[in-house]
Amino acid sequence: MYASTTDQFVENTDLIQAPKREKLSKSVRKILYVSQGGTMDKWDGDIVPYMWEPMDCLQLRSFSAVIFVGPARTSKTVSLVDGWAVDTIANDPADMLIVQISEEKAREFSKKRLTPAILACPETAAALSPRAYDNNVHDKILKAGNYLKIGWPSKNIFASSDWKRVLLTDYDRMEQNVGGEGSPFLLAGKRTQTFMSSGMVLAESSPGFEITDPNFRLEHKHEAPPTEGILSLYNQGDRRLFYWQCTDCREWFEPDFDLLVWDKEEPDPSKASEHVTMACPHCGVEHEEKQKPEFNLKGRWLRQGEYLDKQGRKHGEPRITRFASFWQKGPTATFQTWNELVYKYKAALIEYERTGSFQSLKTTINTDQGKAFTPPREMTCSAGDLADRATNYGDRVVPEWVRFLTAAVDIQAGKNARFVVQVIGWGVDLEHIVLDRFDISQSNRPGNVQVKPGSYVEDWDLITEQVIKKAIP
Repeated sequence: MYASTTDQFVENTDLIQAPKREKLSKSVRKILYVSQGGTMDKWDGDIVPYMWEPMDCLQLRSFSAVIFVGPARTSKTVSLVDGWAVDTIANDPADMLIVQISEEKAREFSKKRLTPAILACPETAAALSPRAYDNNVHDKILKAGNYLKIGWPSKNIFASSDWKRVLLTDYDRMEQNVGGEGSPFLLAGKRTQTFMSSGMVLAESSPGFEITDPNFRLEHKHEAPPTEGILSLYNQGDRRLFYWQCTDCREWFEPDFDLLVWDKEEPDPSKASEHVTMACPHCGVEHEEKQKPEFNLKGRWLRQGEYLDKQGRKHGEPRITRFASFWQKGPTATFQTWNELVYKYKAALIEYERTGSFQSLKTTINTDQGKAFTPPREMTCSAGDLADRATNYGDRVVPEWVRFLTAAVDIQAGKNARFVVQVIGWGVDLEHIVLDRFDISQSNRPGNVQVKPGSYVEDWDLITEQVIKKAIP
């Protein structure tokens, strides 16, 4: 029996429709299914609001690449890779290449995540070619004629073929020089070049490379330290960081691991991580983790050069590039608690102190905190670090942290005899600061004469008058 023309027309009507113009962060909510305890449930974008902007940037022709740096448990791969893939299948057909770190991981990703996600949604399942040989582990051909390939870094994968969209997942665990041809990112960019402004490359990963120059001084707080891999790509982009607004002073700040408040003196990681809060760097008010969902929902991505006022109005001149680059830190991750962050960090520190191995420390800083790692060194303080710590307290002014003063008096004899005085202020933990340094050379004896401490006992009264009774504001 011959196929019905009417049936064929009805079945293939979707293939001739224009692509849907809905934002990716909106459309994915309807068609992306993720595994939750053995069942496939719809992706809930409301619990990861920090992923909305990176997802939507994938559809903008003003960018040729989206770079996302973030820790584990942020939903970055599910949102960006899985979400973009199913949207391409259901709403905006185009040839797509997904590059995993190895052939084994590509097979695992296809079988355990992508294929179940496609089959769980009626729209994406219906978009697959009905021919069995069109769909296998690494290759999927769609009814619309577009091609979805799941590959790994190799010259053959990147050679010859043109792809409108290339996704590089877990970038820092990939070979960074593919067959001597160059980085995966540069090779991916060549594959999308044919499509001009509609071509797009996505690279996402947690940091995996060590900082190449620990003494490097950042020119801007949005800049990443010098390192290879994903953070190097981030620096080439517009350098977006995610900001929260303090509920007390209303100032905006980037939630970083360094702002977490916990018992650093407690040797037991479990006890040290029992109560963890986030301190506002502007006013010092500590925020509880239960506020994190609200903070994330109201959080804002800012490009380098931008800033927000207390009313949430954006100001400044943003950095403009062809790459939209994002860097998210560990404390904002939805599926990772602050207690876990502190526990893993404290446990890794103890392991390093006991064994000298910093592998666990590197892992937690990279994958949990979302930051680049510098191996511990005996000398970790550079001249630049010391310069950055300098604070101008004013001339001969006692800082608030000073608890008492001491004055050291040295006697210089000879032709230029004098008392040499140095006043030092001391803090609680023996931190100290030089407050004043001066000479006493003029005696109170008649005749406007020079002091001679070794000859005239009355010259010693000058120490009481000019040192002990001296007032310093």
